[in-house]
Amino acid sequence: MSSRRNVFLLVLLLVAIGAAGLVAVTRLRRPPSAGSDKHVLVYDVPGDIEESAPNVSPYSLSALRPDRPSLREITDAVRRAGEDEHIRAVSLHVGGAEWGWAKVAEMREALREFQTRGKPVYVSFSGGSDQAYLLVSGADRIAMPQTALLGLDGLTASAMFLKGTYDKVGIRPNFAHVGSFKSAVEQYTRTDLSPDGRRALEELLDDEFALLVDSLASARGVPRDSMVRLIDRGPFPAGSALAAGLIDTLLDEAELDSLACARAGTRVTPLTMTRYLEQLPELDTGGPAIALVTASGTIVPGRDREGMWDGRQLGSESLVRALQQARLDKSVKAVVLRVDSPGGSGQASDDIWQEIRRLRKTKPLVVSMSNLAASGGYYIACGSDGIVAQPGTITGSIGVFGGKLNILGLYQKLGLNIETVSRGKHAEMMSPFKDFSPEELESFQFQMDDFYRVFLDRVSSGRGMTAAEVDSIAQGRVWSGAAALRLGLVDTLGGLQTAISLARDRAGIPEEEEVRVRPYPDRHRAHFKRFITSFLDDDEETEVSLLARLPSPVVAWLHAASFPAGTALALMPYSIVIR
Repeated sequence: MSSRRNVFLLVLLLVAIGAAGLVAVTRLRRPPSAGSDKHVLVYDVPGDIEESAPNVSPYSLSALRPDRPSLREITDAVRRAGEDEHIRAVSLHVGGAEWGWAKVAEMREALREFQTRGKPVYVSFSGGSDQAYLLVSGADRIAMPQTALLGLDGLTASAMFLKGTYDKVGIRPNFAHVGSFKSAVEQYTRTDLSPDGRRALEELLDDEFALLVDSLASARGVPRDSMVRLIDRGPFPAGSALAAGLIDTLLDEAELDSLACARAGTRVTPLTMTRYLEQLPELDTGGPAIALVTASGTIVPGRDREGMWDGRQLGSESLVRALQQARLDKSVKAVVLRVDSPGGSGQASDDIWQEIRRLRKTKPLVVSMSNLAASGGYYIACGSDGIVAQPGTITGSIGVFGGKLNILGLYQKLGLNIETVSRGKHAEMMSPFKDFSPEELESFQFQMDDFYRVFLDRVSSGRGMTAAEVDSIAQGRVWSGAAALRLGLVDTLGGLQTAISLARDRAGIPEEEEVRVRPYPDRHRAHFKRFITSFLDDDEETEVSLLARLPSPVVAWLHAASFPAGTALALMPYSIVIR
């Protein structure tokens, strides 16, 4: 009995020591208070950035992975820094950011607001392409190390086709689609772009290039034609970029930070964005709330998930639950749905649309489009009270496709064979070991046509257009946000702040009354998780997913295989990345 008691006391002692150590270490790692200090806010700009933290179970190992600041957290911090008397300037360290055109626009707007407070923005640009340069082009001073390269040389958009590979390995694609521009099936069924697919891609690229040229010309104070000529001369070594007026000086990161601190006054020290975010107090005005619900990733049935192979997936159940919470919360007067999705499952998209319809019966809902709100992403957006897009947002793609891959030939090349017995004339219709019969293909095409009619009806009722009018600009065609505004697919151009203002107006909240923007679902980390992850991560770098390291054909294969055979897909064509 005595030995058991001694063991018990020893365990209690170890727990007490551990708790004391936890408190001590936490206090040691606590960020210093701003106090009377003056700082230059230093942000190591990551290669990519998310709209929100992943919505994963707190009991999974993924929940212990370090959270990276979201786009809204960063832009909100920059805006608040503009009003913070302790922050005298911002210094950005950029080394190849590929955020997407709409996210870049959000950050540029936040930096402009910071500058309107009379505070300068400094940039150390150690490398990157057109998109990274656009992100920082409005800075007061842009520096590059002497050995860096400015990859300002124009935009490209590529489409990959798998049919040649399928022919070699014995795979036969069986697909149906609706919309002459719904070219998502072409990557499986063709070896090159169709005329319609090429036309749509070229016009999208024209819009994005015009936006790039206009934005850079305005930021650097040069005529538009001169900027076009500069782009045609690129890329630029650092010395050439300086001579062309694209940057302002040749300095490395440490030298630029020292310059920023020296120009900001005496006793000014650098403060990292990570530390600044940790010490920012929560904003809670106690007034009415606007819910911010994020819809990020490929739309799938079920719950949100983030796989090693297929990236972030937006589960319809998770999004519906978040919308329900916002709908039932009496303090929430309006909802902003932030969409960054290429679409996905047609049925999952419709489940989300149905919940949006229920929510709008009780309070207004405004959509803010990020980089992508295409196909299923547009499906869930079109039922809102208003749609806000950035000029560079990729949207539209109102169409549907689906099918399967017959992999029997591949198995046979590997020395395998499949024998199947079945009952029912069409029992093997979705089998991966046979082609559609003509009758089955006709039946499957009817399913796609029927879903397309529903899609047109959803857009028609949401946008106040006839089905024929929608069909004339649909057909699976992808548009830029600027083009979508002209066509009536969106209501205004702008970012998240514009959508919040529109939601406030729709809810009738007086302009002088402060509102809280409340994320749904709440993804604040528990204290234990914050403590654990503080040791796992102490820098600004974005974790590179395994998916990003894979060759493009492998990524395309994984996405093609991620949905069950025969699923109606409201998914944008290819994986359009304009660089």
